[in-house]
Amino acid sequence: MNSSGNAYRDVLRNLALHGLLFASLLLPAGCTTTRAPDNKAITSIAENSGYRPARGWEVDRSGGSTVLLAFSGGGVRAAALSYGVMQELRDTLIERDGTAVRLLDEVDGISSVSGGSFTAAYYGLYRERLFEDYEDDFLRQGVQQALIKQLFNPMHWIRSGFRGFNRTEMTIDYYNRIMFDGATFADLERNGPPYITINATDLAGGLRFSFSQGMFDLICSDLGSYPVARAVTASSAVPVAFPPVVLENHAGSCNLGEDPRWQQLQRLQPQNSVQASLVAGMKSYRDARQRKYIHLVDGGIGDNLGLRTLIDRFETMNQEEMPRLPGTASGDILVILVNAEVNPDRLIEQTYAAPSVGTTMAAVSSAQFSNYNMETLDRFRQLLDQVEKFSEQNKQSRKIYFSQVSFEHIKSREINRLLNSLPTTLALEDIDVDRLIVAGRLLLRTEPEFQAFKQRHNARLAEGALSEQALCEYYPHPACPSPPNQAGSP
Repeated sequence: MNSSGNAYRDVLRNLALHGLLFASLLLPAGCTTTRAPDNKAITSIAENSGYRPARGWEVDRSGGSTVLLAFSGGGVRAAALSYGVMQELRDTLIERDGTAVRLLDEVDGISSVSGGSFTAAYYGLYRERLFEDYEDDFLRQGVQQALIKQLFNPMHWIRSGFRGFNRTEMTIDYYNRIMFDGATFADLERNGPPYITINATDLAGGLRFSFSQGMFDLICSDLGSYPVARAVTASSAVPVAFPPVVLENHAGSCNLGEDPRWQQLQRLQPQNSVQASLVAGMKSYRDARQRKYIHLVDGGIGDNLGLRTLIDRFETMNQEEMPRLPGTASGDILVILVNAEVNPDRLIEQTYAAPSVGTTMAAVSSAQFSNYNMETLDRFRQLLDQVEKFSEQNKQSRKIYFSQVSFEHIKSREINRLLNSLPTTLALEDIDVDRLIVAGRLLLRTEPEFQAFKQRHNARLAEGALSEQALCEYYPHPACPSPPNQAGSP
């Protein structure tokens, strides 16, 4: 491929859906029309019902530790990596009250953005089916090619012109057919914990928008009847490639005056500019005249790690709430971040020639995401330190573990280069899906913080789980034994 072709590829890869974007530009203008929003209005707030984080956190599933997961963006790459982590949690047994329980069953909440939202939503709806059907339903489905094929179907053009059936609506319809079957958030609520937080980004101001009844209360809308496929599509709707998912703001139809969460938001004194922006953005949803419609796009724009939900939760805790974290007051906290961010080789540093427009755009965007992710990680670590100090001051035995599943923790240059070269798309080769799944398992299994948590809780592998030797035979890792007479990982 020539240099201009490489530049074009870089831009489209950065947008995550190069084939869909290219195909969309060839279609008639009618394909950009939008179906009217159909989120239902409510006239009153039922604070003890609906799909709310507080209700999910208050349910004590384990009697002990709090386990929280964050799934990053990254297309199928992120979905497969997080799926491997879920397999490892399923096959890890810890001791609770003298009984061995699956660590997966101890998970209290999952926060996700973009590609990670497919895994989170699928598990929230179907639980054990994740390990039976998810690979066929999504990971190996060839979603990107299927969507491109539908874009060129004349029936799509007809539906676009007469029913506002744009690319996003087509995608929602497709996801419902292959995996979600019309499921709504009421189905997630019926399943109980873990609480699944699917995050998108409010295009107007870059505010993170979480699909929770608390957020829907601000716009006086019912989340229970809202389709999960729409939320997942919004969470992964790359701008330009996909029109936004739109919500109508019904804020005038209900009164939040006595709602405790609204009262807490009114009293909250922001501690920094980021928190001040968040509070102002949430309050702005109450102005239905100024903000008649909410346009939602890829959650990775506002938070590509899925950690901001947890940051907001810890930051807004007061002295009375802190001891009431899920589990007992002395229960440990384990946070697992599945970060599918890549850092591919940059050819820009191999020549003195001026980089192309495409290469420049890709480099700038990558740098912005990387810097924002580092700032998010720094904030989260500081908050965890505060929680730990609070526990120590109150003579609680709680310990906090922050485990990161990330490609940067792979020391082998060859494996690192292989995984970091995988694009952000909705389709990968089966062999790459296999590699990512096994990478998720090995990276978590050998991560120091996770190992420390397992040791404290007398963890062991479940019977029939993939052994480390079997994983190493399939996918060499720095933690694997070196073959005889050969040097270790480079």
